[in-house]
This record gives sequence, structure tokens and C-alpha cells, in this order.
Amino acid sequence: MSLKEIVTIKNILEALQTDEAEKQLRKKKLFAFIIDASKPKRLQGQGDYMQMIKIMDDSYNGYLTLFYFFKSLSDAAPLDTIGDIVFLKRYQYQLFNGEPQGRRNSFKTSYFLLFDVNTLQLKFNPNDSSEPSNEELEFIQKLSTYSQSYLSQNSLLNLYWYGSTNTIFDGLFKIQELKDENTVLLKDSKDNQYTLLCKGLVDLEIQEGAVIKIRNIQISNQNEILITDKSNIMMLSNFCYDVQHFEEINQTFSKVDFQQENFQQITIGSFTQIKKKYENFQYVPLINLIQKQVKESIIVIQGQVQSIYPTQIEEGFIFYNKFKSFSYKEVIANNLQIQGLQKTLQIQINIRDASLEGTTNIIQLLIFDNPSFFPFPMVWDNVEYMQIEYQKLLEKLIIEQDQIHDFVLEIIESPESTIYRVIDTKISY
Repeated sequence: MSLKEIVTIKNILEALQTDEAEKQLRKKKLFAFIIDASKPKRLQGQGDYMQMIKIMDDSYNGYLTLFYFFKSLSDAAPLDTIGDIVFLKRYQYQLFNGEPQGRRNSFKTSYFLLFDVNTLQLKFNPNDSSEPSNEELEFIQKLSTYSQSYLSQNSLLNLYWYGSTNTIFDGLFKIQELKDENTVLLKDSKDNQYTLLCKGLVDLEIQEGAVIKIRNIQISNQNEILITDKSNIMMLSNFCYDVQHFEEINQTFSKVDFQQENFQQITIGSFTQIKKKYENFQYVPLINLIQKQVKESIIVIQGQVQSIYPTQIEEGFIFYNKFKSFSYKEVIANNLQIQGLQKTLQIQINIRDASLEGTTNIIQLLIFDNPSFFPFPMVWDNVEYMQIEYQKLLEKLIIEQDQIHDFVLEIIESPESTIYRVIDTKISY
């Protein structure tokens, strides 16, 4: 990789002052970190979707507004964390009211890679583009270090947002209680309480006590938060200034009058949540599985839970070493040390949908080594605790039999059988 291929936001601004800007920037690469983003929005009169992203680097005391266009909601970027790193190539840049903007040149050839600011793991690669070279990874590491340093010293509320005269552009809140799948209780730095009707937090997989930023909000006289079509929820990492100094944040909100029915809820899915990249998949009727009419290896299905096996969580434990596997009863009977064994949890869920009405058929799903399905930690040496939490899960999934649940399945074929393995879902209650 030639260093001439890399540009900064400052380089882009300088190039845009010339007549040769398009030629100079056509194939360039840009590394930057995210300070703000919108949720996906469908463009009127077109089939395309768009997300707006505000990015910074260490060259310019301001940000570049990026417009990411895509064809399907399954291609939406997981823009959920402040500070995450983007790697762009073949983007078109321009000035709007004196400020820099960028948009992808082509759905096929423009790069858009997203990296986790904490782990540097690749989070998003929509075009299956080539992964970064070692030299490019060094730039990503350097920018991640700068991102963490910058965000640890600067409050998001002190950034100057173009076109806004109000420095309190967004709201910063701490999650006080995930009350249920519809309601989240928040508090601000002065311990004022707020109610947010929103399922979006489930998809972010964050916990009570986490600090979040919500953009473009309105707040009622009863401290109920209204989500608009321009709102979005993003997480703040622990290194952020606004997390470390949360009690010092000084923000005020003008209150408005609105009725509860005017809330716009951010809904990600049903009681069981699936990742955004699967949201636009068409649901496959379960009868198609029975009739062997499915060609894809990854599918999304909906159904009502009929039964779950086992009902005692210890019967789903599998312990093993490189020589042999053991049930929980065998571990206890032989006085084996759990800490010295590999562990996993395997359960079976039987489901039906409307396509199976009038038949006796059910589909058996296998949950194997999928900790995201279980909304409680795997405390292997405390079976009593795990059974209590598991029982709550069983009651929620079985007793409420009118509830429809979403699952992403991997279909594993063999000469002897077909396995429907759950690879993605998130239980919330």
C-alpha cells in the first residue's frame, strides 16, 4: 500500500478548493472515527436507504458528514458505538455550505469497513471487500488510539454541530432500569428520571448503568422521551469523558406537550430480537422445511414455541475434554472438576407456525453453544441460580404461547439427518 493512497479530512478540504478534486480523491482511502450517526431512512421516491454519519480524524478540528446509501435494510451499518473506526475507499467528496461531505461512488466498488474502537475487530463489511493490509491495520490502530484519547478528553456536548445554534444537540443518559421489552427508565446527571418507550436498546445488547447518547429527541412535561424519525441511540465506551464525568454533565431540555400515543417506538423485532443484518430477510414458512423446499443455508423463521427440552437446565449441560464427553450427572458421580473441562449448553425448542396448521408437524430447533439466547450468565458452579433463571425463560416462552418469535437458522444437512441450528436471536424480558 502506498502512503499516497491515504488522505485525511484536511487533505480532502484542501483538494476541494481546486478544480481537480474529483480526480485527486477518486481512489483515495480515508480512516476516521464516528461521533454521530442516524438510523436507516428510506429515501422518498427511491428504493434506496441512507444513513448519515459524522466522522473525525486527527487532522481537522471539525467533522465530515458521510452519507452511506444502500439497497436493503439488511445492508444497514451497525452504527451503535461512538468512536468506532471507518475505513473508506472510492468515495466522492464535496463542499456544502463550506463543510465537507462524502458519499459512496458505487454500490459495487466503494469500500465501507467498520471496526470496533475497543477490540479493532471488523464489525461490518457490506461488499465483502478485501480486509485491510498490515499497513492499513497500523493506521486503524493509530486512529483508534487517537479516538480514545480525544473522546476521553472532550464531552460530546461541547462539539460544535454545523447548522445548530444549540450546543445541547443530543441527550446523554444513564440506563437505570430495563423495565420490560417496551420501556426503559433513564436518568440524567442530576438524577432526573425519564421514560423511553423503545426496543432499540435490546439490539445494542447493553446493560443497566451504561451511558447512551440519543440524538434529536423531544421531552414531555412528564419527562417522557419522544423518538423522532431523525433519532438514534448510540453507546459510549467506558473511556469516554461523558462516562467518566457523567455527574458533571450540564444539560437542560425544553419540554413539550404531547400525548403518549404520539410516541414513535423504535422496534427491532418481536419478543426475541435478531441482528439488523437479518431484518430484511423474508420469513420462510416452516412447511417449506418439511417439504425440503429451502435452498439457502441461512434463513429466518417465525413461530410459536410448543415445548422446550430439557426442563431442568443441568440436563442440557455437556462437559468434555479431548478424550470424552460427560453429562452433569456423570461429572457429579465421578467427582470430576468442572473447571478442568470444556463446557457447553444444548437445548431443543419445538415450534409451529400457521403453515403447519392441520398437520401434526413441528420443527425442532437446536440451541447449541449460543450464549446470546440465554438472558443470564452461565454460572457453571451454581446450578440452582441457573435453574431459577432458566425457569423464567421457559415460562416466558411457553406460557405466552400466542407470542411469535424470530430465529435465524443455519441448516446443516447430513446423510442421516437435517439440523436446524439457531445462530442468532436475543431473548429479552
